[in-house]
Amino acid sequence: MNNIESKIDDLFDDIEKSNLYKDYKRIKKQLENDKTIMNLIEDIKKYQKLATNNKNDNSVEEKLKELYEKLESYPIYQSYLIIKEELNQQLFEVKETFEKYFKDILSING
Repeated sequence: MNNIESKIDDLFDDIEKSNLYKDYKRIKKQLENDKTIMNLIEDIKKYQKLATNNKNDNSVEEKLKELYEKLESYPIYQSYLIIKEELNQQLFEVKETFEKYFKDILSING
């Protein structure tokens, strides 16, 4: 069992050392340090709550749409979304590999 834990730790270390993960962390930190973008994200969260409580208020939906368009106009945010999606895809593939491996171990014909 220790060997399996060691291999899993190695996998996580490899992911954390990958350029994709490092790029993700770097861009995320840049976003978090950009007060304009963070204020915009906070505004979006506020309007999302309002939209949930006021489903028939088109002005709230319009304001949300406007805020999202503004947020998406920042190149760094676009880069963040792209890298985040790539990292999510990589992690999803790891998850799928684990699931297939365990399914094969537990199958009756295996």
